[in-house]
Amino acid sequence: MARPRTARLSREIIGRAAIDYVAAGHELQLVPLAKQLGVTVSSLYHHVDGREGVIRAMRQVLVPQYIASEPEAEGWEARIRREVEHTWRMYADHPGVLQLMLTVVIDEPDVLRFYSALADALAEAGLPEDEILTTIEVIDAFTFGAALDALSPETILDPESAGPELAELIRRHPVGQERNRRVFDRGLDFIMTGIRARVETAG
Repeated sequence: MARPRTARLSREIIGRAAIDYVAAGHELQLVPLAKQLGVTVSSLYHHVDGREGVIRAMRQVLVPQYIASEPEAEGWEARIRREVEHTWRMYADHPGVLQLMLTVVIDEPDVLRFYSALADALAEAGLPEDEILTTIEVIDAFTFGAALDALSPETILDPESAGPELAELIRRHPVGQERNRRVFDRGLDFIMTGIRARVETAG
């Protein structure tokens, strides 16, 4: 029998199917994922190394969509803002995948390129070398948190249960996507201010 013209299974096909499966609210498990793809679990193992391999395939599919190589913006701060904006959007669009990606060591070249870009920008800013990775981890933690914040209800605090001063602040505060966008922008501003202050102190 002649072989089919197109591959029935590949690492990319598995990654895309897993992203859709998790987005539908399912826990990532190999048996139901294989069933959805119409293949056996052993067939998955020809392309990915178990559950961790599926998570890596998911990351390999998503990262080029959001963190594609671009011409470098002028200045270290603009480059950091651009990179963090892209990762925040990726995580916010796929919060279920984010929680899985946090459990697997990063070794994909596209993802490491992102971290290298941050490291280069922080070095250019003048941050001490022994503080660069910690600062990247702080940026990462903020980005994860801001992405998960997108899952929050439209209004987080109940003005009817708050005191008069807080209730008035709540009523004037934006809600939904506008609130989440403000949280991201203000948080990133705080981080950039902190980096500049640390550079000045270290210098």
